Amino acid sequence: MTKLIKIAWRNLWRNRRRTFITSASIMFALMIALVMRAFQIGSYDNMVFNVVHAYSGYFQIHANGYQDDQVLNNAMEESPEIYSIIAEYPNVEASPRIESFVLSSYKQQTKGAMLVGIEPAAEDDLTSISGKMIEGDYLKPDDDGAIISSRLANYLKVGIGDSLVLLGQGLYGTSAAGIFIIKGILKFPSPDLDNKMVYTSLSAAQEFYSAQGYLTSIAFNMENPTKLDQTVEEFRMKLDTSVYEVMTWEEMQPEMVQQIESDNISGIIMLGILYVIVGFGILGTVLMITTERIREFGVMMAIGMKKFQLIVIQAIEMFFIGLIGIISGSAIALPIIGYFLHNPIQLSGDTAKMMEEYGFEPIMPVVLRSDYFISQLVVILVVILFSTIFSAIVIGRLKTIKALRK
Repeated sequence: MTKLIKIAWRNLWRNRRRTFITSASIMFALMIALVMRAFQIGSYDNMVFNVVHAYSGYFQIHANGYQDDQVLNNAMEESPEIYSIIAEYPNVEASPRIESFVLSSYKQQTKGAMLVGIEPAAEDDLTSISGKMIEGDYLKPDDDGAIISSRLANYLKVGIGDSLVLLGQGLYGTSAAGIFIIKGILKFPSPDLDNKMVYTSLSAAQEFYSAQGYLTSIAFNMENPTKLDQTVEEFRMKLDTSVYEVMTWEEMQPEMVQQIESDNISGIIMLGILYVIVGFGILGTVLMITTERIREFGVMMAIGMKKFQLIVIQAIEMFFIGLIGIISGSAIALPIIGYFLHNPIQLSGDTAKMMEEYGFEPIMPVVLRSDYFISQLVVILVVILFSTIFSAIVIGRLKTIKALRK
C-alpha cells in the first residue's frame, strides 16, 4: 500500500498545472460555500437571538388557550407547583409577566400601549432590558413607577417625572385605571415594540388589573439552547397540560420559522448549483487524466500490475487533490469568517431601515460552527468519490492489448 501511495503522490507532480487547477476549483468552491453558509447561518442565529432576547424568550408557559386568545381572562394563577418545577432547572431563567393592552394618555395625547408587569431582575436577565435604557432609571422590585419606550414617549410628549395615565380592562371585566410616574425611557431596535411598550413592576401591574396572584405568562431564557426541545418536553410531562401550555418560540412565531426555512432552502439550492458546476469540472479533469494515461495503464498492466491497484492509485491521487483543495479552501475561509465574526458588516440606507422595521439589528453577522464545516467537507468528498467511480469504470474496462496500442 505504501508503494501505491508513493506512486500516486509522484503522479500528481508529473503535471503540476493540472493538479493545481483541479485543487484550485475545489479550493474556491469550498471557500465560497463556507463563507456563504457562515453569513447565512449567522443571519438566522441573529434573527433568533433578536426574537428570543427582545421579548419572547426561548419558551413560555401560559394558561391553556392563552396563545390563541391573549386576554386577561385567560390568565393563569401563580402556582407553587410551577415554581418548584422551575427550581429543578438551574440552567433556565424564568421571568413571570402579566400584560394586556391599555390606553395611555398625557395631556391631549392618547395612544394604545401594552402594559407589562415584570419582576425587574428576572426580566433583565431574560431580555437585558436595562441595557436598552436611554434616559432615567430602571425599575426596582415593587416599584410603583413605570418605564416607557422611546417612540411612545415621543408621541405622548412625556419625559422623566411626568405622570402617565393608563386606562384599560382588568380581570373579568373590571375597570382598570391608574397614574404612573415615568422613571425611565428605553429604546427597542424593533419599531413595533418601541411604539407601544410600558413596563412596571409585577405587583403594580397586578394591582392595576385587579389580578393579584395571576400571570399571563412565564418566559424562559436558557444557558444551553441546544437542550430546548428536551427541556420543553420535560416541562410538559410535569405540568397538567389541560391547565397549562408550554410553547417554544418557534410555535409562538411560526412565520419566522417559515421565513428561515425558505431562505435556507434557497441557499442550499445555490450551493447545490455551485457544487454541480465544480463536480463536472472535477469529473472532466479525472476523465481527461484517465484517457491520457491509457497507454501508461496498459504498460503497467503488462508488467503485472492489477486493475484494482490502478484504481487505488487513481483514487489516492484524487484524494490528495481533494485534500489540497480542502486544506487551502479552509485556510482561506477561516480568516475571512474570523474577521467578520468580530467585525460584522453594518448595513445602511433602506436596507438598514427595512431590517429595523422587522425588529432586527442592521448588521450581517457570521457564525463559526463545526456543523456546516463538516457538511461542506462531506459534499466535497462525495463529489470526489463519484469522479473516482467514473475513473474506476474506465480502468475496469481496459484491455491490455488495446491499451498498449493507444
